[in-house]
Amino acid sequence: MHTPGPWTAMVTDTMGDTPALWDIVQRSSGGTVAEIQSHNCDDARLIAAAPQMLRALQRLTRPDDGRGPADDDLAYALDVIRAATGEA
Repeated sequence: MHTPGPWTAMVTDTMGDTPALWDIVQRSSGGTVAEIQSHNCDDARLIAAAPQMLRALQRLTRPDDGRGPADDDLAYALDVIRAATGEA
């Protein structure tokens, strides 16, 4: 079982003006889920989006009446992907 989301990425250390260490934090409890060393905020954002991406995949793959995912499931998944990749 994973730590429930939503998660957020927070810079906890820098090298000059560049982020160097990130904490991935559960928003409701403030507890640290992971620490990542990266100068790239996209890495931290992608990891923090993991619970939302899991939910989107579950909505797309849930058992249904055989017609495939509903339009709102597809729209939700696309919104999650855009947010995780910074395209929102």
